[in-house]
Amino acid sequence: MIRTTIDGRYYITSFLGGGGFGTTYLAEDTQLPGNPVLVVKHFTPATTDPKAEELFVREAQTLKNLNHPQIPQISKYITENQQLYIVQEFIPGHDLKEDLRPGIPLNEDFVIKLLQEILEVLVYIHDQEVIHRDLKPSNIRRRETDNKIVIIDFGAVKKIITQKLGNQQNNLTRIGSPGYAPKEQQQGKPKFSSDIYAVGMIGIQALTGKDPTNLELDSQTEKVIWRNYIKVSDEFAAILNKMVEPHWNDRYHTATEALAALAQISSTPTPTPTPTPTPIPTPTPTPPTPSKNRHLFLKIAPVGLMIIVGVIVFLKRPIPECDGKLTTYQNSEHNLNIDYPQCWEKNTTPNLTNGKVVTFRKPQKNVSLIIMIPEYSGTLKQYQESREKAIKRDLESSQVIDRNEPTIAGGDGREIIVTSEDNGEKIKNMYVMTLRGNKAYLINYTATMDDYDKFLPTVEKMIESLKIN
Repeated sequence: MIRTTIDGRYYITSFLGGGGFGTTYLAEDTQLPGNPVLVVKHFTPATTDPKAEELFVREAQTLKNLNHPQIPQISKYITENQQLYIVQEFIPGHDLKEDLRPGIPLNEDFVIKLLQEILEVLVYIHDQEVIHRDLKPSNIRRRETDNKIVIIDFGAVKKIITQKLGNQQNNLTRIGSPGYAPKEQQQGKPKFSSDIYAVGMIGIQALTGKDPTNLELDSQTEKVIWRNYIKVSDEFAAILNKMVEPHWNDRYHTATEALAALAQISSTPTPTPTPTPTPIPTPTPTPPTPSKNRHLFLKIAPVGLMIIVGVIVFLKRPIPECDGKLTTYQNSEHNLNIDYPQCWEKNTTPNLTNGKVVTFRKPQKNVSLIIMIPEYSGTLKQYQESREKAIKRDLESSQVIDRNEPTIAGGDGREIIVTSEDNGEKIKNMYVMTLRGNKAYLINYTATMDDYDKFLPTVEKMIESLKIN
């Protein structure tokens, strides 16, 4: 399949992965300017199994009806030489499974927010009367441009058509992944709450660091046994337990219900201001004659003030990441070296669309530094202008608040500081760029507004260490 063209238009460039019913590739659209990258899902039906064509038609038609910014858009579905293909939007980023490392539990607040992000997209899916049927970390992506959750791979979705099919629905294809698919789904009778079960298991996996297939079920109740692995609040544990109840009717029936339950434990009530009493007027006293004690106070007050200021500065000083321990990332293909904190996570999965070569992340924080090296033949000024257009297009409520012209790796550079929003949370971005030959070197530092200044000294040291040979 590599280096072949589908439908006279989509040129297959690389293999992405394979599953039970098909294979996924990256392809270029040769009929659009710039040859944008798309995903092509190659579907080979078994001649003796009518479920193959059923699955293909269902996926294509359902995806075409879904219209949400956090769901890949389907471009076309094709039948060619008795082979079936779906062409859809490619989402630059990384799968959630990269964030859920075996044996590494994540904190409760982080997991609550993660589940809220997933459920917010799932609300739309359920509102369209669609069940995903294969929610798992590898089918949930963290989009690179705005760090938002994107739900992918609707190869297993099912339109709710019970009234039309009657008893025939029992014959529909059974799909799901071990550990994430509840009992009724394994029996070919998925419900909306089947997706809720999968999201709950993702939450338990994130909290415990354990793969769902390694968690035991109670022999009598069939409930998931997980609380002995991690300390968690009773309120959050109760929500997770309800999400993964063995019987579908005992769970939250829709994503909206589960999202509302999480909102109750994640929202902080606004404190009521204490009324200020009206002061009682008092007679103005006659100023006393200055005493020796007062003269002493005036002498030592500035010293005390300096001590207080010094303590405040000390407490607010930047604390070195990982106790100042650094390691070096080297990329010989792009002649690049950069130091980064030893305790930060590194992801070197390349992205063909935007030229991403490496991502550094602060564990359990919405803090990242991404290096992208796309091909580029224009000027530095033109590249800066193109980036600002992309920022305006991709980031919610974006606003450029500062521009600078620093020296980057010994060459001319540009810096853009941008504020934006992500699900109501204020985000701050720094884009630093320089050119070498026919390549652009783009560094994107992203953090919440609260964390941006805290980690900025670390990021500045990383950028100062950058070498492009």
